[in-house]
Amino acid sequence: MTKLEPRKLDHVVLPVPDLDVARERLSALGFTVAEDGRHKFGTENCCVHFANGTFLEPLAIGHRETVEANMLKGNNFLIRDATYRFRNGDNGFSMVVFIGENARAERKMLRQEGYRTGKMVTVKRPGVYARSVFSIDERAPDFSCFLCQWLEKDLKNQTKLVGHENGAMGISRVVLCEIVPSDFQYYLQIVSGQRDVQSHSFGMDQNLPNAVLSVLTPVGMKSFYGVDDATDERGLKAKAIDIEVNNLKTVEKLLKNNKVGHLQIGVRLVVPPALGQGFTIAFMEK
Repeated sequence: MTKLEPRKLDHVVLPVPDLDVARERLSALGFTVAEDGRHKFGTENCCVHFANGTFLEPLAIGHRETVEANMLKGNNFLIRDATYRFRNGDNGFSMVVFIGENARAERKMLRQEGYRTGKMVTVKRPGVYARSVFSIDERAPDFSCFLCQWLEKDLKNQTKLVGHENGAMGISRVVLCEIVPSDFQYYLQIVSGQRDVQSHSFGMDQNLPNAVLSVLTPVGMKSFYGVDDATDERGLKAKAIDIEVNNLKTVEKLLKNNKVGHLQIGVRLVVPPALGQGFTIAFMEK
């Protein structure tokens, strides 16, 4: 049996039509958005960093010819992104990323567990150097997980970006949806490193060192997030995130001032998807 240690949540990947659209929407939600960053393989991002080390990565196609050329070379990041966009459009939530420690060893482990990994993906630019290893479950064409080993990270610059008008401190929960959550229990245990699972009537939860990973049924998504996505289609889909904030009333006032639609569901202030935000965001008070 593979020895597992719970991994920290690192970030989430969010396909967007273009960065200007994403920046406008995220700014209206009260987030501080970083300058545009570019990958040598053709994609670009404008990240939102948080004090707890997690971040949002809105991802756009910067140079399509470069992307297509690198897809032919087997870049799994681009291939999975293209698969998601083909099936779901350019506005959504496609990947969840966990902190890795040793990309080469983890790739070997994932392959031994029966998951396709493909080639290792390297991101390298001034202040950033990371190796990423995918763990692909073929039953989930609309969702991907990968482990990210950071060899260099511009923490000084990111520290300047963690103050947000809405008081956000970080991602506290990532929410996936599946008709039968337990069918993906083993896959998520292996990639998250968390073997302990709390099952309940709406799905299952895994407690990570810095967040919670939840898989809810469509009924659970409707109950907790107002997401009405009843479907017979199987496979994991990333649907929502919880953002921890200092004061929910401050967020509500900001959203009203910026004319951002929202609703209160239990302890959550829920913002439904919109252009530049292809997933549900729920603000929760610390």
